[in-house]
Amino acid sequence: MSLLSKGQHVSALAAVFLREGQPITPTHLGRLSLALAPFGSGRAVEWHDGVAGLVGQPSCIGTPGDPSAGRPIAAGGGSHLCFSGFLHHRRALEQALGFRAYVAAELPDGALFAHAWERWGDAAASRVHGEFVAVVWEPGRRALHAVCSPLRAPPCYFSIDRRRAVLASTPATVLAWGDLPRRLNDPLLAGSLILDYGDARDTYFQGVSSLRPGETLTVTPETDTIRRHYDLAAQVRPIRLPAATDYLEAADELLQRAVESALRAPETPALLLSGGLDSTTVAVAALRLLARRPHALPLLSFTSVPEPGWDARIPGGDESDGVRALARRYPALDARFVDAAGLDADHLQGRTAALAQVPVRNASNLYWAHECRRLARAAGRSVLLSGVSGNATLSYNGLARPAALLRAGRLRELHTALPRGRWGALGPFLRHALLPNLPAPLHRAARRLAFRDPGWRHYSAIHPEFARAMQVEARARARRFDPYFTGGASCLQTRLRMLSGPVRQRDGRSIHLALQAIHGVALRDPLGDRQLVEWCLGLPDEQYYDRGQSRLLIRRLMKDRLPREVLHAPFGFQAADRHLRLSRGLPLIRETLAAWRKDPAVAGRLDLDRLLRLVDTWPAATPLSRADHPDHLLASVGLSRALAAGRFIRWAEHGSAAA
Repeated sequence: MSLLSKGQHVSALAAVFLREGQPITPTHLGRLSLALAPFGSGRAVEWHDGVAGLVGQPSCIGTPGDPSAGRPIAAGGGSHLCFSGFLHHRRALEQALGFRAYVAAELPDGALFAHAWERWGDAAASRVHGEFVAVVWEPGRRALHAVCSPLRAPPCYFSIDRRRAVLASTPATVLAWGDLPRRLNDPLLAGSLILDYGDARDTYFQGVSSLRPGETLTVTPETDTIRRHYDLAAQVRPIRLPAATDYLEAADELLQRAVESALRAPETPALLLSGGLDSTTVAVAALRLLARRPHALPLLSFTSVPEPGWDARIPGGDESDGVRALARRYPALDARFVDAAGLDADHLQGRTAALAQVPVRNASNLYWAHECRRLARAAGRSVLLSGVSGNATLSYNGLARPAALLRAGRLRELHTALPRGRWGALGPFLRHALLPNLPAPLHRAARRLAFRDPGWRHYSAIHPEFARAMQVEARARARRFDPYFTGGASCLQTRLRMLSGPVRQRDGRSIHLALQAIHGVALRDPLGDRQLVEWCLGLPDEQYYDRGQSRLLIRRLMKDRLPREVLHAPFGFQAADRHLRLSRGLPLIRETLAAWRKDPAVAGRLDLDRLLRLVDTWPAATPLSRADHPDHLLASVGLSRALAAGRFIRWAEHGSAAA
């Protein structure tokens, strides 16, 4: 099978297959190209052979060996491929395919994947490591394939009926084909307003679905099938090593390998750096590797800090002390602090919603997410590293272990594992072992008694009538969504959920693509490297939590590499200054909410009366409890989420995210 020999590196893509044999016209592909235009640089490249067509939007982010994003995506004879993303552990793949280093150096990632597909067929999707989506058209079989890499992948949406299959990097591009009306998927939207994000296959638009990481979609004239080519749970193998130091040596080797793979870029990447254990661990590993490169630029890092005037009521809200201590220990770290003062929330949220085409869940984080990328690009860096997957891998806290030990009746181990306080182990036993194991009704009652917690109603601004009409309670129960975050899962189950939840597998992918399109900066997460993830999930639970010590593995691994200000820092809190930012924007927020009252699309879905009451009784300081404001959770997290949801609804219904 002859495949594309010179891959097309694109930031966004689209494909169409007319299953009944009608010819594709340039007008058809032009609609898809126009919808993809905001996601790359230059003019989209189009190709079609009558019944199938591919569109690639050239990327402004290159990789070594990828000097030209303008190469044609058609290959003479045989199959045709369009590739978007980044390959991990390239050298191992090059060797498996039999390429000499000097030959492989001239091959961009898309070309290397094309050779893997030619060698292994659709098995390449699971054999190749990376974060990618690829579309392959096989004219001989009249088959269109779309594959998403395991664990993490760029977004891929699709719509299929008996006449055609359309797939693309964004829902709007799928809808741009023109035969599917843009209608919101209200059940999913309603669920998202209470943080029940449904299944990652669902999208916020009727008739449009999402291909999840680790899946392959194949469409022929007669059939369309989705096959899971990678299942993380099935890859987990129990790991038992002779000595405690063996775990640390293996973890260190996997960490270095993952970070080295992520450092492959035209220039030295920068780093999103907090004061916690995850990104600081990535920083130390990157500094060790860069020290061996004579021409590497300094490791530039960006740390979010609160805006001047913040009232400092949230513990851990300023993580700069840990970062400054790290910079003192490692002079090669160029640490910069970003307060994103004065950024326009309306502009940021509106533009992000229009490009991501999903409601932005953590809208308060948009300030520093945008500003750090803008500063990275201004400094000539097109790649940012992060440690976002650390909580499920190297730095998992292990707090599900006590409940699991109690369920298994392993009381002696439970007694040893729990910390001791004023009342011995009683408090930790009740909180971490007994409470998660209570039946759901008792757990809810206990939370209401102890924390006065009414569940999602406390933090969600969903309109009550909309909630009833969409049956959010019944749907949540059917899906076993737990608005009280009961717990009760094993350590392994907990981490599998963290790594495969719908926010990560659908919404997060689209938001990352939107931020990349706006700033021309890609985000890479070495702690989500597949080799590292599979290994971490196989470790014994006591490697993460024992004798009252959580996040045990990473603390032991980094004991002599991180300063004490990081190793023993309290849990950090990002966007701790959101009350200050919201307070400054209250007049505009009130004006926006009042205007939305006249829009049935928003007024019927959000409880605008409750939101306006909140604005009119806005607390003077950051609210931490009911003592500060009776609707304190809506004030601290619910208002910004409601504003983001309203802007998304406005964009979806009217093509405008503005008030």
